[in-house]
Amino acid sequence: MASASTAAEPAASGTSIDLNTASVEELNALGAGMIGRRIIAFRPYASPEDLVNRRVLKRSDFEVIKTAITVR
Repeated sequence: MASASTAAEPAASGTSIDLNTASVEELNALGAGMIGRRIIAFRPYASPEDLVNRRVLKRSDFEVIKTAITVR
C-alpha cells in the first residue's frame, strides 16, 4: 500500500531532495523547521554545503537535513 505523504519522508524512501527543485512543503518536511521559503529564496545551489557557506541555514540546521538533500 502506498503512503499518501511520500514527499514528507525523503530519508525513509532512500531518495534525496534536490535543493534546486524541491517545493516549500518538501523542504519544510525535512525536520529543521520552516526552512523552505528561505532555501528557495537563495537558489540556485552548486552543492548542499552552499546552505551554510552562503549563510542560508545555521550549521546545526544543516546537520539535521544533510543526509536527505542533494543538488543535481
